[in-house]
Amino acid sequence: MNRTVRKFLRNPLNLIFLTILFLILIVAIFPGIFTRYTPYSMDYNAILEKPSLNHLFGTDQFGRDIFSRCVYGLQKSVVIAFSSILFASFIGTILGLIAGYYGGAWDLIIMRICDGFFAFPSLILALFIVALFGSTLLNLIIAIGVVYVPIFARTVRGATLSIRETLFVKASKVIGKSNTKIMFNDILLNLSSVLIVTFTTNLSTAFLTEASLGFLGLSVPPPEPTLGGLVGQGTAFLLSAPWITLFPGFVIAIIVLSLNILGDGLRDILDPKNK
Repeated sequence: MNRTVRKFLRNPLNLIFLTILFLILIVAIFPGIFTRYTPYSMDYNAILEKPSLNHLFGTDQFGRDIFSRCVYGLQKSVVIAFSSILFASFIGTILGLIAGYYGGAWDLIIMRICDGFFAFPSLILALFIVALFGSTLLNLIIAIGVVYVPIFARTVRGATLSIRETLFVKASKVIGKSNTKIMFNDILLNLSSVLIVTFTTNLSTAFLTEASLGFLGLSVPPPEPTLGGLVGQGTAFLLSAPWITLFPGFVIAIIVLSLNILGDGLRDILDPKNK
């Protein structure tokens, strides 16, 4: 493991973007440390003020500080994206293990359900769920998570199909291990690298899905800020006050770029085909 970590950090791009993500995570966890304004306070004497030392990212049409709204919006976006992928990885891994290990009818039913979900574009499916149940924090996490469950299920199922035929799994059956113990103690432990790469690469797209819902006004309702919501709210002022949209959009781009580069780096290190 130490050798893998050293190999990963030897790439300067991985180190740079890992540092950026770490700083973003610190800002998301402790937003109050990094801004003196609250995201809800309005100053009618500073409406649509350009970026300055007092307001680093400028202000919006209500005189609210864009930087503070980005910081607190980052917290909401990170929580939603991370929790949704955590939910998807948990449900998808269990379904994939069952389908790959037992095969037969279990495999047929689970994979056909996944194919049904794949038939819908991810954003459209998330939009449908949010529109049906409402845009609360929990509903957003579940809606985005459901979109990514089939991805984890199909990935884990494919890896399980190959691992279940290995000698150590057959030996576990011979000595009388239960199917549950074989799936979670033997097979799942050998899927850790696959799950880490899948988690990281899909986290960036989940972040974009949440931002897209916010842009369309279907993320956490106002006045709670989210990065996608800030971009959407600023589109009416693109010519007169472009900073309202540009700065939240830039933050989204940095996060997605960092996650994609780290995902590629992890895949290069952990994928057995590249060794």
